[in-house]
Amino acid sequence: MLAVMSHALLLLYHFIFSFISSVSFGIVCDVPRKTLVTGGIIGAIGWCGYWEMWSHGHSVFMSSLVCSLLLANIGQICAIKFKNPVTVYFVPGLVPVVPGVTIYDAFRTLLLDEYGNSAKIFLNSFYGAIGLAVGIIIADSIFRVVLKPLLNKKLNK
Repeated sequence: MLAVMSHALLLLYHFIFSFISSVSFGIVCDVPRKTLVTGGIIGAIGWCGYWEMWSHGHSVFMSSLVCSLLLANIGQICAIKFKNPVTVYFVPGLVPVVPGVTIYDAFRTLLLDEYGNSAKIFLNSFYGAIGLAVGIIIADSIFRVVLKPLLNKKLNK
């Protein structure tokens, strides 16, 4: 029971801080104010999906893939529902999972002459970026073929 509570609190912690980072980036990028909270929630959901996969032993690629599938599909649904471009939801939501800190660590270890460790970190960053890109492509394809016709049919009733 205590482990479940601890995991739930850790998940809440990740949700709150990824929400804050998504909203902050949305403010910096000057997205419309009315989309900030929704974009923050989408970013928090994406990061929590990434973190859950990663904490259960899945690879960086699979974690990033699941994250971008969540981000892209929820962003598309919100874009249709609130009649805004998908980028105002997706770009701020993507911020928590972009491998910026990992690339920084890779360069830091490279400058410290730790070539083997640096190569490993660069490769993980590359896997994460590829996972994000593949997830976006798959989610967009799924959305255009399956979800958009269903949503349009539901909204037109």
